[in-house]
Order: sequence, then structure tokens, then C-alpha cells
Amino acid sequence: MKEQQSVYSCVVDSDSSDGKRMVLSEGFYFVLVTNGTALVEDSYRKYALEKYDLLILTPSITVAFDTADTGFSMICVYIEPAYFDTLPDGQPMYNQLVRFLGSYTLPVLRLDSAGYAYLKQTLDLFLAGCPDSYCLNREGIGRHLCSFLLLQVANILHQDSEHTSVSVRRSGEVFRNFKKLLVEHYRTHHHISFYAGRLNISTTYLSRIVKRVTGRTVYFHVSEILCAEARRLLGCTDLDIKEIADRLGFSDQSAFGKFFLKKTGVSPLKFRLRKTE
Repeated sequence: MKEQQSVYSCVVDSDSSDGKRMVLSEGFYFVLVTNGTALVEDSYRKYALEKYDLLILTPSITVAFDTADTGFSMICVYIEPAYFDTLPDGQPMYNQLVRFLGSYTLPVLRLDSAGYAYLKQTLDLFLAGCPDSYCLNREGIGRHLCSFLLLQVANILHQDSEHTSVSVRRSGEVFRNFKKLLVEHYRTHHHISFYAGRLNISTTYLSRIVKRVTGRTVYFHVSEILCAEARRLLGCTDLDIKEIADRLGFSDQSAFGKFFLKKTGVSPLKFRLRKTE
């Protein structure tokens, strides 16, 4: 894996994975499938990936590569969120991703052969790294390469949806900062007043922005990430239901049970029993 400050790149294939389930989370990832097929899963559904597919992940998304065929390979570039925020061309790309974040659909884009070849050339530059002879300008080269990648991806997203503006909009910036806060604090803060206060805006303004950008309410976004984590804890840990309720910031087990039943149609206990069957 090549490293440039807070940017990492690697090639992953069916041989190097050793059959382990690879999880990507808490960062910006740009994944280009170069051969074969694989299944990738988020908290909601599974997606089939194949050559020419580009998968884009933001820090609020966690995915696991479930299965891959023997010929599968992909190039993956990771950008640390704090470093991403210093890149001037990050926001235009993020604005293009809003339609996916609002619908809780993974951004998986099928590229044509020309678009695939063009993007792969850029990703190959990440893999090659900066020669030692360029040590004086290594940081600047890395930043410009990241910006070039982000502009390429923004253009791909724009072509995929012509109705989305590439301009930097205040609403997109507010929504991105809201999502960052949500990922950090959803376990302890479930109310819009906390997020509006941290953003120094009114609850009415935050509600209007989130609704305009995604078509969903602030509570919907809070409840979706809470429910996804609840399903993970119920299905993948031995924590009892009261412990899960406490960990997710509910006043008691009963309040958690009512929330989970409303979101999923089953009680936490029934959900856990189904997962173990």
C-alpha cells in the first residue's frame, strides 16, 4: 500500500484477501473494479460489483465485501476525512453524492470503457507513489493528485445525473457537516436541537436544508443510523438488549424496543432469534 500523508492506495484481489471479509468504513474510498465480480453489503442490502464499476464511500457508510470470485481485483484509494476537508475540490464532488446519501443507496456507477481507462490511469498514479527525487514537492503533488481525482469523480457523478449542479452550495455544505456530526454523536444525541446548536443554525433552518437536499427529515437520518447500528449489535455481538439500549442512548430498554419495532416491524428479541436461526 502506498502512502501520501493521509491518503492510501492498494490493489485488492481474491488471492491477497485470504478469504477474509474486508470491511471499509470511516473514510472516503474510491474503489474501481478491474476484474471479476464480488458482492458488497451495507446495512440495507447487497450489491453485485463487476469490472468497470466505481464504488464511492463517505465516512458515514460502512460496507463489507461478502464474496468474490477467484479472478476478482480492484484498486482502492482511501482519503482520511480530516485531510479530505482541506482539499478545495472535495465539496463539489460531495454535492454530487447527496442524492445517494439521501436515499441510502450505495454510489455504484458503471463506467464506459473510455471513462474506466481514464480513471484507472489516475488511480495507477496513486499506486506508483511519488519518486524519491520529488521529495521537495511530494506534499504538493499529492494534494493536486487528490484534487484531480475528486474533480474526475465529480464529473462522472454529474454525467450520471445531469440535474445535479456542480456548484458549491451552502445547503450541501450544511448537510455534509450535519452528517459528520451525526456519525460522531448519534449514540448519545437523538434530537435536532443538538445538531443545529453545533452548526450554529436554527432547528428550522437545519430541518429545511436536510429536507431540501435529501427529501427526508432530520429524524429519519438519525433513526436510520441508530437502527443500522442496533441491527449490527443484535446480530453480531453478545450484548444483552438492555446493554444495547444503553449504548445507543435510549432512556431504557422499553423505549429502545418500541423504536426498533416501529423501524423494523419486529422486536429486538425476535430480530436476534431470526439471526441465530
